[in-house]
Amino acid sequence: MKTISYITLIFLCTNFSLTAQEQWELIKDKDGIQVYLEEEGTYAFKTFKGSTTIDASIHDFVHTIFDLERYPDWGHNVKSAALLERKGDTLQIYYSIAKAPFPYKNRDGVYRNKFSWNPDEKELTVSIEVLDDYLAENEQYIRVSGNGYWKVKVLAEDKLDVIFLMQVDPGGAVPSWLANLFVEDTPFKTLTNIKKTIDQHKSKTNHYSFLD
Repeated sequence: MKTISYITLIFLCTNFSLTAQEQWELIKDKDGIQVYLEEEGTYAFKTFKGSTTIDASIHDFVHTIFDLERYPDWGHNVKSAALLERKGDTLQIYYSIAKAPFPYKNRDGVYRNKFSWNPDEKELTVSIEVLDDYLAENEQYIRVSGNGYWKVKVLAEDKLDVIFLMQVDPGGAVPSWLANLFVEDTPFKTLTNIKKTIDQHKSKTNHYSFLD
């Protein structure tokens, strides 16, 4: 079963919104993390959503997303990540490779993160989009497609409500019904690991002016 867990890699939702018609099924509730699945979407694969609370500042959260060197520490099955472009503190484009066990090829993708802060709601949205044409495809890997987002609401000075949502097509000949059996791995393990990473690297010097 582990041979397809890479399918739910992240790391990748521009203008991806939830509507009242969406019906989420809770499939996991463990260690303060809830994982939901939703059938409808652009791709044949189910959309997943993970939610939890994190004891940290919003600045610590943003710092972790920007720190691509540590991305493999918390991104589920992420092998590497490298910055391609950054504009201020509100846009980041990076290239990432996700591990896949033999005999499958590793997956790769170019991801664009856009950071948007709502000061009235004290809520951060980080939209995630896989860019199809930013880099030519590498025959060593299979290029993924998808989109998603992070939504982070400040509940208190060091308390965040975090939602991670993704819809991904890993490409290649993998049956969607089989891949969908494992979509709980990515949100659960990603949220578990990002909590640990943020806790280990909190700093009073982490500050982003667009959050003021």
